[in-house]
Amino acid sequence: MDIVLIDKSNFGYGSMDSFSRYQVVENVYRLMDGTLQLVHHPFTESWSMERKREKAKEILNGKHTVYGAFENGDVVGIIMLLPELDRNRMIIDSFHVSADKRRQGYGRALLEAAKTEAREHGAAALYVSACSAQETIDFYMAMGFRVSLHPIQSRVDDEPWDIQMECVL
Repeated sequence: MDIVLIDKSNFGYGSMDSFSRYQVVENVYRLMDGTLQLVHHPFTESWSMERKREKAKEILNGKHTVYGAFENGDVVGIIMLLPELDRNRMIIDSFHVSADKRRQGYGRALLEAAKTEAREHGAAALYVSACSAQETIDFYMAMGFRVSLHPIQSRVDDEPWDIQMECVL
């Protein structure tokens, strides 16, 4: 497993083509009266080739600091960070591990790279507007994230069902 800073020398518009953004969700978390409650709400999420190419273009646009997990030259995970701090927090703007590579340490390794990057920029915490899928929230909680006491309103407005979380560094 190689975790590297992504740039145009190691990443191109076709780099996400074999990436599997697929997830079958049975339960989601909802924030009710200040506590997380599990709710049965099944759905499936999958990216088309067009969406993968859009994500590659977004990665290459220079707006983010992006780390990638590579295996045999293939991108198997990405974490995209916004370099500007909000309330002394670095924002995780996008974070995905290919479906066939989950539960193998790639997510943890990418998150560790993000924590190091955040510390180097003087951040006191990482912030994420996280998909409410049970597996996603359980992962973030296992990594030390908690529901944010100071959610970023624009993130709430963009994704009202997401759970706003942060991790003190």
